[in-house]
Amino acid sequence: MYVPGGNPFFNGPDSAATWQSTEESPKTVTIIDTRSGERIFVMEIPVGKKLVIDFIKDSGDNNVLTPDLMMWEVFPSGVGYGPLSNSMTVPNGWSRRIDITLRDSGEYSNPISDRPLRVDEVNDQPDWWTSEGGEFDTSDPVNGYDH
Repeated sequence: MYVPGGNPFFNGPDSAATWQSTEESPKTVTIIDTRSGERIFVMEIPVGKKLVIDFIKDSGDNNVLTPDLMMWEVFPSGVGYGPLSNSMTVPNGWSRRIDITLRDSGEYSNPISDRPLRVDEVNDQPDWWTSEGGEFDTSDPVNGYDH
């Protein structure tokens, strides 16, 4: 389970880490190579999303410089599990640092594309609601149901 604070069932030092951005605390995650000070990964987690990172030891492409593999994915906040489809090789655990910073609050998540229609938007109003007018749509319920 990908939740901030770790998996409640199998949490440990080798578990995936999760950071969630909310409107009150939008986060930026930066991974730094402590040997050079280089920022090797920066992710401004969008509001309403969460970043999951999992490090796999000894799966990198260079035994000295980048011996570990970092798998990561950005999920919607409500998603609790799923595959981590992005990867990059990184320094080992003794040579990398994860910095979490808070951005200024006031960011808002994008509206859901399949959200229910709102009646206070002009395009969603019935024809009779406009200044030009139109046919008044009435229903004639029979036995409590509309036709």
